[in-house]
Amino acid sequence: MIPSHFVLEINQFVAQLPSEMIEKIVAALQQPASGWARLRRQVIEVAPQPAVRDQIAAFLDRWHATTPEISNDSLALALLVAAHAEQQTRHDQSLELVWTGPDSHVIPLRRTDQALIQIINEALQKLTIVSFAVYKATSIMHALKQAAQRGVSITLCLEMPDASEGKVAFDAIKTLEPEIAQRAQLVVWPHEQRPHSPDGRHGSLHAKVAVADGKTLLISSANLTEYAMTLNMELGVLIRGGELPAKVEAHFAKLIEQGILRML
Repeated sequence: MIPSHFVLEINQFVAQLPSEMIEKIVAALQQPASGWARLRRQVIEVAPQPAVRDQIAAFLDRWHATTPEISNDSLALALLVAAHAEQQTRHDQSLELVWTGPDSHVIPLRRTDQALIQIINEALQKLTIVSFAVYKATSIMHALKQAAQRGVSITLCLEMPDASEGKVAFDAIKTLEPEIAQRAQLVVWPHEQRPHSPDGRHGSLHAKVAVADGKTLLISSANLTEYAMTLNMELGVLIRGGELPAKVEAHFAKLIEQGILRML
């Protein structure tokens, strides 16, 4: 049986390399070799790049030093299983960088407003959005209004002047279109639920998140403001599939259920 600490090593190693490289490593492990030095060399040599060879060498050395009782065939099988699981995860989940700011003309990045509007437009049942500030984001408000009209359950968790004790100067609810304010579930983080430092300072609602139907998740530095969508330098990641969108959605739902976040 492979010890749990080395299972973690295997998973981390597999996650760093293409599946084709793992297959070559497995094939090399299963070839006859006279002694450890010969086996180590023939496995390392499957990689043409020096950096990858160094990765393989470090992994093999940890195997030899910490779990020498694991046979070549057992390690090869464990690598194949881990590679299959990693490939399935990569297939099930896609990641895309999302950006507001200057274009490098080298790395293709999705615009923040486009990604957020896409999430809102794709929502069929449930939409959760968390933001520190809301101001003048006309295209976002229009998309939210359309989502409300087609019956999507919308939860907006926003920073408010009273709860934040002045960290935001304006009432976010007043910036929402009346139809959104009436149909959405508006949530705040009450002042009494926030942690305080010894000198009396309290936490702020700085998370910027959008989740649709537990299937698509946007995590970004951008608030729901016109500047964040057009002028600022903001970076985030759009996650489709996998378990993270549902986990984030459930996390905020639980915070509401526990009263840590409170409905207005």
